[in-house]
Amino acid sequence: MLIRRMVWLLAGLLLSASAMGGYKPDPNALIRDLQRQSQSHERMTLVLWLPPEFWRASLDSQGRMTPQSIDLFVKELEPYVVVAVADGQTGMLGSVNFAEPESLRSAVTIEVSDGKFLSALSDSEISPGVRNLTQMMGPVLGNMMGALGAHVAFLVFPGIDKAGHPTVNASKEGMFIVHVGTIAMRYQLPLGSLLPPMIDAKSGETFPGNYHFNPFTGVKLSPAPPGAAQPAPSPASEPIAPEQPTTEVPAHPSSQG
Repeated sequence: MLIRRMVWLLAGLLLSASAMGGYKPDPNALIRDLQRQSQSHERMTLVLWLPPEFWRASLDSQGRMTPQSIDLFVKELEPYVVVAVADGQTGMLGSVNFAEPESLRSAVTIEVSDGKFLSALSDSEISPGVRNLTQMMGPVLGNMMGALGAHVAFLVFPGIDKAGHPTVNASKEGMFIVHVGTIAMRYQLPLGSLLPPMIDAKSGETFPGNYHFNPFTGVKLSPAPPGAAQPAPSPASEPIAPEQPTTEVPAHPSSQG
């Protein structure tokens, strides 16, 4: 899958888990939680949310930075919500005519738990370190992935509201939606991969950490024993957004639908 390849190139293979709040999340489960894809016969849209938890897991696994350096890196990202977006019109034989990254800046908004819509920040509103990071990733992906990589927009949104609270928190109850024109990519929070898995004591089935009941039987779940692996999702639970009506989709979106 294209979006999975993009993840690996962004931050390296997440071959080992990182420590977050005493729990080591499964890297593959984390990636599944962060990616979204919508594809029809006329349009392809890819979204990858890059919260601080993603960067901490990636940098921990690479082993190239000290814990103190990782803390400083993540701390600079915490005031922001970063998403990578690619959007294009599909053509003959699977080709995709991707929108230019700058046009996506005005086409993409995020919706946070209190129902507010937030627009992407301008470069002047972003710290120099985060601005350099997002500007660096574009050319790297372009060199490695061709047209797709060159057309990924790394968009930065406010991560702290006026009251000093996070606008989006991957570990707290709520929701987070990335709107790309007429397409909405929804994240139900907290992300299950950041929490220890839950288990049905009767059947032995395990479920993501944000499940409270067995969805098939209604039995209340309890925390799984330490070391239990995150369950693999069924095809129906993969984070793929449903196809959108193609009549609503512009070839090169330039405004919020």
